[in-house]
Amino acid sequence: MTIEAPFEPGEPTSHERVFRVYQAVEELGAGVHPMWRIIENTKYTKSTVHRILSAGVRADAFVHPRQGQYGLARGRLVTPGEGLTDSAVSDDGVLYRELALLQRQTAQVVLVFSAVLIGATSTRQCLHSNIAKRADFQTALARCPPSVRDRLIRAPLHSDAAGLVIQAYLDDAPASSYTREIRAEGHALSQSPVPGWEMLAAPLFRGRTVTGALALMGLPAQIHRHRHGYVPALMQTAARMSRRSEGAAAMTVSAA
Repeated sequence: MTIEAPFEPGEPTSHERVFRVYQAVEELGAGVHPMWRIIENTKYTKSTVHRILSAGVRADAFVHPRQGQYGLARGRLVTPGEGLTDSAVSDDGVLYRELALLQRQTAQVVLVFSAVLIGATSTRQCLHSNIAKRADFQTALARCPPSVRDRLIRAPLHSDAAGLVIQAYLDDAPASSYTREIRAEGHALSQSPVPGWEMLAAPLFRGRTVTGALALMGLPAQIHRHRHGYVPALMQTAARMSRRSEGAAAMTVSAA
């Protein structure tokens, strides 16, 4: 019979160090962070943290846009909202695959919003995002004051393209020329809450009821140069997501 010595916690293993470094970067939030802050969060030596971060960059787990700065290569701006009874889309693995596919097709930041039509001011709320390897977006967001991040997560419908496409399809939407234009084209384009970035959005439906929006965010030059390719991809993805919603009717997709 073999008698095993009782486990005694000691120095963390190499695998545990990797997980702890990843966790430390994740805890620091979106964007890139100086290595000294990661070291401070882990209590490991500089050489250990640098070795793990360098390996993570090679494995596409971390981004390293400039000397001494690291961030997560794949991250979500927000996690699913709690307490929202009318989610814009079915919350399952297919949702994440659709967002990932659209991100790969366009190489832009992808966000999905829910319409929150409660209270005096109707808003749109970000439920999920796929940032992938857009370190430039993470850096831009990290440089913004907290109010910008708050507006990206939740804002009145008139604030940007995501809210405007929701507003255009509400039953009581005014018959303005802008509303008719959005309905005719099936999408909207505007400045985003993040300075220097634009938002392209299409509505999400459950049956005939608009429940949210799917959006791309990118730099103006990229959005305008590739808009004719982005719009069909965006609207086709929105249509598939709408069909998956309970009782959804097929949404007509028209290319720009």
